[in-house]
Amino acid sequence: QYAFSLKTAEAAFIDAEKLFAEESFKTKKGWKKEGEHSAIAVWAKSTPQGKIISVSAVLDCPLEAAMNETWRGIDTLTSWNTQINYAEIIVTLSDHADILIYGNNDVLVVTGREFLTTRLYRKTGDGYIMASRSVELPEKPEGTERIRANVILGASRLRVDPTNARRTLCDVVMLGDLKGTMPKQIVDTVLPTVMVMATELNIKHFKEIGKSA
Repeated sequence: QYAFSLKTAEAAFIDAEKLFAEESFKTKKGWKKEGEHSAIAVWAKSTPQGKIISVSAVLDCPLEAAMNETWRGIDTLTSWNTQINYAEIIVTLSDHADILIYGNNDVLVVTGREFLTTRLYRKTGDGYIMASRSVELPEKPEGTERIRANVILGASRLRVDPTNARRTLCDVVMLGDLKGTMPKQIVDTVLPTVMVMATELNIKHFKEIGKSA
């Protein structure tokens, strides 16, 4: 029943792994820096599928605790992340894959969207990579309250900070289509700021997680 969703997650993971491994991702050659932020690095690049945004930060939390919260903390997401209105795992596909539905609140000029995605994570040589991509399920049709966005690739890479084993290097990339009538130019301008706001929330939350890890 969910074989296609699992294949979609696997394909997203392969794309994420390839992107993170590219030398140009490391050097940011071909990427454009988006603004100046003290603890967060934001870059963007145009692709045939749209604008891909990369956000990097250091989480004051050990790797395993950070990964555990990232993957298993969906139930408590709305209690600390003010951008998220609701979030629920619909189907568990395996120990490393699931299908998630979530909706965000209005942020800046972007009205709330809904996301129905399949996720997959795997352990890598120095940490973890998690990837997600939109899917369609007959039992979860798009509602009228929120436009359902299309996540072409959402991915996170978590690695131990080589300078401090109790900290985690976090890279997040997002490529998607928010749908709706908002001009693409405005969306492309606002999205990096929205992602920075989300990262600031993450930094604060994972610092709390790290205290008890």
